[in-house]
Amino acid sequence: MPFDPEVYRTLLESMPNGVYLVDRERRVLLWNEGAEKISGYLRQEVVGRRCQDDLLVHCDENNTVLCGEACPLTQTMIDGQPRVADVFLLHKCGQRVPVRVRAMPIREPGGTIIGAAEVFDQRVLLPETDEHPNSQAVDDSADPLTGIPDQASFERHLEGWLLDFADSHIPFALLMIAVDGLGELRQSRGAGAAEAILRVAARTIAGNLRPSDVAGCWSQDRFAVILADCPAHALARVAGMLQRILTAAAISWWGDHISITASIGTTAVMEGDTAEAIRARAEAALEACVAEGGNRVTTV
Repeated sequence: MPFDPEVYRTLLESMPNGVYLVDRERRVLLWNEGAEKISGYLRQEVVGRRCQDDLLVHCDENNTVLCGEACPLTQTMIDGQPRVADVFLLHKCGQRVPVRVRAMPIREPGGTIIGAAEVFDQRVLLPETDEHPNSQAVDDSADPLTGIPDQASFERHLEGWLLDFADSHIPFALLMIAVDGLGELRQSRGAGAAEAILRVAARTIAGNLRPSDVAGCWSQDRFAVILADCPAHALARVAGMLQRILTAAAISWWGDHISITASIGTTAVMEGDTAEAIRARAEAALEACVAEGGNRVTTV
């Protein structure tokens, strides 16, 4: 006895992976529960719309938007070849989420391509690292605005990483991050817009790190990040990738699209470092970055 098509629909809609189906015009026909959780969009907000209508807005790590002919779904519908790509989708709240997408053609019985399916899963941007006892033994307190660890919690993590470095010489790096133009945004759009930008920036930063990395609030408008097991020669590349991902985040505010740029000051741990010394280098790098106009990475 053949399966009822509704059995397949029920199976797809309950899968933990993000799954959606589109027709030849890339109009969304199915949007499952996994897609809702990863993207923030409910199915009633998506089904019937075209996926290129400011929904996921996939981009690569260089912030190149993959719409039109560069879209994996479009390419798959053109040549019928399945594809796998590591991209960043734009969450409904504005943060960038790293995902691995798999695009597959959908054919009618005669073989004609009538649409495509995409399966996507959230991925870890950087290779996993081992846990380190001193750095992990911290009870975090959350910043009430952004939900990531507050400054006091982050300082305890930093002290733990310095102990790990002294014990085992495990390299790490410290990043200080400022969202550019927040003062002007507060004046022109109000405190609510600035807070929304900070929340999106915090989610983008935290969502693109590994479990062993640490993101936290450093001051009212600044964030700090510990990159675990990050040697000095890799620091500029990793920080640059994070800066580009932040630049791809955005919010909608009273009908307007407000994007983000960020400045990042970075430094790698050195022999004999104290918390004060490594913080001072990272903050000096950030101040130099801001003085040069922002929207860049400076490493010392």
